[in-house]
Amino acid sequence: MDLIDVLRLDFKGIDEEYREISAVLRKIGLSDYEAKAYVSLIVQQHATADEVASVAEIPRTSAYKALQSLKEKGFVDMSEGRPVMFHSLPTEDIKGRILEDIKNAFNKLESVRGMLSEKGTPQLVFTISGRERVLSKIGDILEASRQRFLISTSQMQAVRAAHSQRFRDAVKRGVEVLVVAEPFVKVPACTRVHRKIDLIATDVIGDGEMALIAAPDLSICGFSDNPFLTRHLEGFMMTVLEKTDK
Repeated sequence: MDLIDVLRLDFKGIDEEYREISAVLRKIGLSDYEAKAYVSLIVQQHATADEVASVAEIPRTSAYKALQSLKEKGFVDMSEGRPVMFHSLPTEDIKGRILEDIKNAFNKLESVRGMLSEKGTPQLVFTISGRERVLSKIGDILEASRQRFLISTSQMQAVRAAHSQRFRDAVKRGVEVLVVAEPFVKVPACTRVHRKIDLIATDVIGDGEMALIAAPDLSICGFSDNPFLTRHLEGFMMTVLEKTDK
């Protein structure tokens, strides 16, 4: 039984609805399999990985990995047992958290709107495209940092895999390395860890001189090496961290 049978809708109708839902879910950082698994679980409310795979029409191993990832991102929960049962969390709660993160991101952007232009300084924000290039730029900022390196990301696994040695080296040379990651996600060597659920964008700041803001999937980012802009962003993020600690 697939998703069309479950919802008892004609193929054209469910195909169009699913495309719209899937597109939105990918915009907030879910992969294609994660989006399919999540829609399947919402329909069923609770199900095993096999049942999710059957309804979503994805491989069983992929369904299990997608559900585990959705759990880490705070979209689903699971009950231990044989077989393991996955449960969809209240959609209103998830929507509220995501909207709050988006609001904070746009507040951050609004706080620096036109600042460089008002000061008569050229805009020095560059676009970098491609996941590998974005990850490489994060590593460059980390390696160049001498006083403080701050990173907040939902892609900690990828960042840690790419730059674990650079994190260790930064800590050894006395850099204050601040990491903001989701609960239970393994983090690299650092000075201090902050835990926050439902992180979306990736924010990186090095020494108040370099800053990077990347899309949820690290496919594209904006980078600036203008101290005026980056120090303002650093101040904003440090304020956010102080509020998180409280």
